[in-house]
Amino acid sequence: MKKTWITTAIILLLVVFCVSLWQYKTFKNDKLEVMCKSSVNAALEHFEEFETGKEEADYIAGVAEFHTYITAYLCLEDESNTDYIWCNILYGDMILNPEKVKAHIPELVDALEYLAEDYDHPNGFNLINALNNQLKTE
Repeated sequence: MKKTWITTAIILLLVVFCVSLWQYKTFKNDKLEVMCKSSVNAALEHFEEFETGKEEADYIAGVAEFHTYITAYLCLEDESNTDYIWCNILYGDMILNPEKVKAHIPELVDALEYLAEDYDHPNGFNLINALNNQLKTE
């Protein structure tokens, strides 16, 4: 009888532990999704403002928000995910070749509009990949 009680207690503790870990993971993912959504929306807003006003500060803020987005996205997804890789390539161009990227702000805004709807929208990533290809051929 005593062994049954101890076994039951251990199983109950393991169940509570597993449920706690599951809740923590769910809570963490919810926060990361909110971070993805808010940062991609902020990036979109800054790039739209840059498109109309050509203020360098808007471009820089948009790049910073885009970097925040891809960092949060990486935490949600796996590093070998091609969507993350495409975004990271674009981020590198934003930093190393800003004039080339600035010439393609409308295409970037189009891609970010999809990602603002859904932070992992496939059309957004396809447009980012197309933009990367376009930047590499110039």
